[in-house]
Amino acid sequence: MFIAIGIFFVFLLLGMPVAFSIGLSGFSFFMIRDLPMTVLVQKSISTSQSFTMLAIPLFILAGNLMNSCGITKRLMRFANACTGHMYGNIGQVSCLMSTLMGGVSGSAVADASMECRILGPEMTRLGYDRGWSAAINGLSGLIVATIPPSMGLIIYGTVGEVSIGRLFMAGWVPGILMCVLLMLAVTWSARRFGYKPEHDHPAPLSEILKALLASIWAFLFPVLLIVLIRFGIMSPTESGSFACAYALLVGTVFYHELTWESLLHTLRDSVKDITVITIILAFSGVFGYGIVFDNITVTIATALLG
Repeated sequence: MFIAIGIFFVFLLLGMPVAFSIGLSGFSFFMIRDLPMTVLVQKSISTSQSFTMLAIPLFILAGNLMNSCGITKRLMRFANACTGHMYGNIGQVSCLMSTLMGGVSGSAVADASMECRILGPEMTRLGYDRGWSAAINGLSGLIVATIPPSMGLIIYGTVGEVSIGRLFMAGWVPGILMCVLLMLAVTWSARRFGYKPEHDHPAPLSEILKALLASIWAFLFPVLLIVLIRFGIMSPTESGSFACAYALLVGTVFYHELTWESLLHTLRDSVKDITVITIILAFSGVFGYGIVFDNITVTIATALLG
């Protein structure tokens, strides 16, 4: 299996997409061990047909719907009102937005790509270094991996047979700590590079409250989600369906920003995102089988205990 892991890293360094790097390294393990290829196909299919894993594409769709229905735009206004007086304030917006979007999209990749599209041009216009901007938008996306509904927590809960509701409850503390520490790092680096605040003084409380009220439907969503899952009213997969219905309701009834054209565009983008993730999950089943087959986890645990 260590040979397969080595092959995976070689392909990754050569620039091959992650999904195919995982798939080819898993295939090489089956070739080296001379295992039946029927098992390889079965593991690929079974991993992508888990009922709990269905929550991942549903939350990705919900996150993209919320981007289209105006929730993301209102969250950005609220984040800007809170951080406009800080050094490197667009970078601060990225950190705060990721914390808020963690409760909406659950996908770190989707959040990072959204922030690069929305905040990237503004950062360039203000004279921020492109590398600095990319680092902030990329690293802040990691906050989304801990704030519920996190895709990583759903996968870990499924594989490790841990309560996903409890994982969601536990994700808030490290997520908020990451946000605070990353904002401090942004302040330090922005002072060093001379990225001045947008405003000299903090925004008035009335302006912050106004932005908060405009974003109230986004703030209610993670609260409802945790309550529904924690009290056993919905499973994680059912809550993903609820998230999609919630986004459609907010976009059409309350904000009136979700049109047929934007809905079709959102569905196309979601299909692309979901396809990539599903392929990675399918090939990961093959890779995971090799790890279990060679008792890699037991070997590592023994080494650590030793």
